[in-house]
Amino acid sequence: MDKTVAVKWMTLFNQKVQEEKDYLSELDGPIGDGDHGANLARGMAAALEALNSTEPQSAAEVFKAVSMALISKVGGASGPLYGSAFMG
Repeated sequence: MDKTVAVKWMTLFNQKVQEEKDYLSELDGPIGDGDHGANLARGMAAALEALNSTEPQSAAEVFKAVSMALISKVGGASGPLYGSAFMG
């Protein structure tokens, strides 16, 4: 995968998260504190901001930037879980 495809994938993923953040929080309510959608939306917004400000040179750099943003901005266990997934 080249960096262009990786950036497009993250951009589309961010759009979907932003569109569905209320639904994701609703799903989280019965078993958590109901903030998963808001947290993930905040993390993905930070990830896209990082991509726009750093101009990664490879797909690996794209996923590293996304990973670091999610780890630092998404609370609870989700930040490290999503961050680790994108780092892997």
